[in-house]
Amino acid sequence: MASGKWLLSAGHHHLFHIVAPIVARARGYFEEEQVGDCDFFCSGSDSRTIEGMRQGEYHIGLDPKPFLVCGAKAQGADLYIVGGWLNSPAYAFMAAKGRGITSLKDLQGKKVSVREPDGIDTRFTRALFRREGLDADQMVEWAVKGSRSRRFQQPLLDSGEVDAAMIISKDAREMAEDGYPLLADLSNVYPQGYAVRITAATGAVVRDEPERLTGLLRALIRAYRFMDQRYQETMEIVRKAGYKLDADMDASLWEGKYHMFERIPQDGSVNEPGLDLVIDEEKAAGKLPIGFDKKEILLTSFVKQAADSVNRRFGDGSE
Repeated sequence: MASGKWLLSAGHHHLFHIVAPIVARARGYFEEEQVGDCDFFCSGSDSRTIEGMRQGEYHIGLDPKPFLVCGAKAQGADLYIVGGWLNSPAYAFMAAKGRGITSLKDLQGKKVSVREPDGIDTRFTRALFRREGLDADQMVEWAVKGSRSRRFQQPLLDSGEVDAAMIISKDAREMAEDGYPLLADLSNVYPQGYAVRITAATGAVVRDEPERLTGLLRALIRAYRFMDQRYQETMEIVRKAGYKLDADMDASLWEGKYHMFERIPQDGSVNEPGLDLVIDEEKAAGKLPIGFDKKEILLTSFVKQAADSVNRRFGDGSE
């Protein structure tokens, strides 16, 4: 049996980021997979999660952005990517109607809505501009305006409070049909997907407790499947555990199955072509050494063993 308490940190404060461990604990997956004593929480930011892992305070990063983990690794941090968490972007970049905005160049001096100053939607926006030889930070004014849903963003676009925004994919399709200019669909920009967020472990965990790490990944994979396949039961678990949606969340998105649940890989795997894109973008931005290779940080054997075990026992299910 595993010994010593593990701390599992989600960097982001939104409830979505800790639903999997909530389910894994409630359904007994941690116990069944012999994960041992562990606790999970939101550290508040990916940077705090990574720093806690560097200092040996946290053992697992449940959801960090891979470019931050790669950057820390390049600076000597003893960290590894051991699984995937979000493997495809969920957004399209939309503009307001009736203002003559048909390209990124038309956004010179305009306001762009973002969820957070350094959120993933902001990163994608910067990347879109950079692909066209433009610097978004020099061209636009960022405005922090909450959820990426149509319900939140369309009033801002219509009122002139902002001129463009990343919109979740399912809402963006409807907005395009209603005449809002589609400046970029990230599913087309990244046809092979993108390593949006991953699961990370410290070097000490990888070297000293490999069986326990594989057990944790088994428990999380089972939770990912339960979340996706049994949504109403999942939300009942979350409610009984006392968790609530965040104040800046569009609660209507959770009335059916929350759209991001299906983007969590059901085998817990990393999108390797997507990770290559992340690394290439960081190199192009001068934030990673040219010689940095994903082989330095990516370990796939643990999650593959975990997925194989879950598949043998439960097919494509969780129980």
